[in-house]
Amino acid sequence: MRFFVLLIAISLALFPGCKVRHKVVKQATTETLAPKGNSEGKVSHMYRQTGCATVVIVKKEGQEDITLIPKDTLAKEFDIDGLEIYFNYHLLKMKNPAGCNAGIPAQLTDISKK
Repeated sequence: MRFFVLLIAISLALFPGCKVRHKVVKQATTETLAPKGNSEGKVSHMYRQTGCATVVIVKKEGQEDITLIPKDTLAKEFDIDGLEIYFNYHLLKMKNPAGCNAGIPAQLTDISKK
């Protein structure tokens, strides 16, 4: 009986080193393929003369266009008139900037080019 238990213990000690190696395959992440934001809009400078530096016009099917006034200035790569972008936004309860009456102030996040 002791011989049988000793034989099993030795077998278990020697065989774990003989495991099958699995090949690791990297898959393309969806982060690089999919846009970051949930909303789609177009950057516009149409209200610069009245005091709005940059606005983003959001077009949704079946609804009126929404004009957003970004709280923070957009990065140079996104602050191009006519550029279409993806982004997330959160409407803010604050006063519009001086001279800027067209639009709703909003916090824009997760901005990426279309």
